Amino acid sequence: QQHQQHQQHQQTIPQIYTLPQIEAATSSPEFATKLIDAIQKGFIEYSNGKFNACPIQTMGAPPMAPFDAADDDDDDNDNRNAKNSNYSAQACVKSGYLTSSSHYVIKVATGGHPFPANSGCMQLYSQRTGRLETILLDEGLLTELRTAAAGAVAARMLAPSSNLESGGDACRIGILGTGVQARFQLRYLGHVMTGCRRGSSVMVWGRSKENVRQFIVDMEEEGWNVRAVDDAQELLDQCDLIVTATSSRAPLLKLNNTTRASEKASRGPLHINAIGSDSTGKMELDPDLIAAADLLVADSRVQTKERGEYEEALARGLVSLDDVVELGELASRTELHRKSDGRDDCRFTIFDSSGVA
Repeated sequence: QQHQQHQQHQQTIPQIYTLPQIEAATSSPEFATKLIDAIQKGFIEYSNGKFNACPIQTMGAPPMAPFDAADDDDDDNDNRNAKNSNYSAQACVKSGYLTSSSHYVIKVATGGHPFPANSGCMQLYSQRTGRLETILLDEGLLTELRTAAAGAVAARMLAPSSNLESGGDACRIGILGTGVQARFQLRYLGHVMTGCRRGSSVMVWGRSKENVRQFIVDMEEEGWNVRAVDDAQELLDQCDLIVTATSSRAPLLKLNNTTRASEKASRGPLHINAIGSDSTGKMELDPDLIAAADLLVADSRVQTKERGEYEEALARGLVSLDDVVELGELASRTELHRKSDGRDDCRFTIFDSSGVA
């Protein structure tokens, strides 16, 4: 009888959803709005201890050896990726579940140069039987959307008040990076900030001029007003809201005497969504810039010690873990939200997304 039950279980095939099916289900503005609200609720559950996140596994990135991924720019197969300064390929395995919920999820997400594109899938298992029930062959799309929604949640609470639904002047948005996530971050900001496409100034910086040109073409077709800047530091000087979405391992935005972030008495409001630093050693913001912030927010306080933008600043003692507020905590602490009565709230705030399952 046990043998028959085992055979029956082996024949159970999980339900499989393909990328076209997932794209069709996730492409509407209504889905984006629901996702942003659901992600905020998920962060609240995480901070309340109801979401169980397992330690992240990261392969192909330091301190582990690089993958043997093909690179058309390097014909030498021996240690080609170890010596390639553009190498950023990695695979992340994330998993978790809500207490007393019906399922748990294991996610695999891959991306970075020289991979030709982001990829991945999600596996949904029953908490009651332990069996695999659903496979989402999303090629990394759901990870992109989830991360963009997290940025939108933070912007909804912390972006300068003139940018939000209460109205006001046109917003000035800076985008650091030209990849898939940079595009989704900008799109999802449009779901929580009115008027962005109509009169806002979007400034973009990227390492490749060709990629910057293509970003401008693509996003202007979607209704955005975009121009390039030659120096990433210009974003700090000119923008109210900055999104960083690169794989950099050296700071791209730095504190200096000319940046508004260093002039607490005279600067206007500034918020940064730091998205790119999702593994140990990645860095887009200078630790001194982080130390100058009035409010530090992270998706996970525990995780921010070992990966993300605050990792180096914490290690150097420039900031304390006690200074970091989790995004789920911020949702209920309305006194920390950006005030909506004009531009009087001139705080410099940062949200760091290191990636919770």
